[in-house]
Amino acid sequence: MSDSYLVISRKYRPKSLDELIGQSLLVSSLRSCLDTKKVPHAFLFHGIRGVGKTTVARILARCLSCVGQDGLTDLTSHPCGVCRSCVSIDRDQHMDIMEFDAASRTGVDDIREIIDSTQYSPVLGRYKIFIIDEVHMLSKSAFNALLKTLEEPPPHVKFIFATTEMHKIPETVLSRCMIFPLRPISFDALSSYLIDVALREGFTLEDGAARVICEESGGSMRDALSLLEQSMMLTSDDKAIASKMVLEMLGSVPSPAIEALWDLILSAKPKESLAKIEEFMKGGADPIMLYKSLQNSLYKLITQRIKGEKGNTSITNLLYIWQILLQQAENLRNAHFPEYVLSATVIILAMTASFQNIEEMMINKKDQKPQPRADESNEVVDNILSKFPGAIAAEVE
Repeated sequence: MSDSYLVISRKYRPKSLDELIGQSLLVSSLRSCLDTKKVPHAFLFHGIRGVGKTTVARILARCLSCVGQDGLTDLTSHPCGVCRSCVSIDRDQHMDIMEFDAASRTGVDDIREIIDSTQYSPVLGRYKIFIIDEVHMLSKSAFNALLKTLEEPPPHVKFIFATTEMHKIPETVLSRCMIFPLRPISFDALSSYLIDVALREGFTLEDGAARVICEESGGSMRDALSLLEQSMMLTSDDKAIASKMVLEMLGSVPSPAIEALWDLILSAKPKESLAKIEEFMKGGADPIMLYKSLQNSLYKLITQRIKGEKGNTSITNLLYIWQILLQQAENLRNAHFPEYVLSATVIILAMTASFQNIEEMMINKKDQKPQPRADESNEVVDNILSKFPGAIAAEVE
């Protein structure tokens, strides 16, 4: 009987710190803890979905459990892979490593089960290790039950937590953990890795196609590998994955086409802009994906203006248009016919682009007689600035 099929994200899951992609600072920190034998009793890994939190937790458990071929090896950041502990971990049969999903086991009784287990010594390794995934899903009473044990656990116990929403974890728990962030993987590192994985699977991934997958995954390794696998299933006999095919699979359009649409919008041509967006959707483009592409392209335009590149539209007006896109995002998500919301949004953007420059409007108003009071001018400025999203300002900086 042939082995069951493994999806690529599981097939290429790292088993050592050396294999982790795009997390150099995290790897350096964990190596330092292990090599200096200064290992905290509780770790907390946090980051976006699919960035490798659970994978890192398992690798750390492997490092903490490895006893070497002779059974006498001390803590190491380079597990041997052949000792009884390493082999048991590979088979998901290690008696001292318990993994819990807090999304399905949220109650205080589940935590009491963990607390009771901490009283027993490890069987195979040197530690009993409890990995709790999505730890932010635990109930308040479950967190409270865990506090005392988490603060003063037995010396043979280690806790490893993983979460996508650290802000939902009580401060009393956070203060008892060593916190390690996992950053979204950079596009360059992720793109190179995807091209390498494709080659190992017998496919050729174009640079442009890899870039499209990276942008859609948002720095998530699991999402990127899933999209790569989906692309592989759609390839022809030549096993070449082109950017055009990936864009069609995602329901998106090439960047030059989006830039051409922005040229129409910023030239205040609502009729032509509407025709262009309808052309995209008739060609099979997804409204949500088109919206994302519009937003990403506008962000690039804004950053270019901030960096001093010339353009016909002022940074003030671009930021105002950005705010309109943000406001329409929720309408798009909740609409029964998102294509209508997208079309209407494009019309609004094109008509907004025809407005007089906001900065000039402010100057003209100041020149009018009678002059407005100082507090009124400040109120106008504050009102305009309050509409600009703080997030974009922070990212530009």
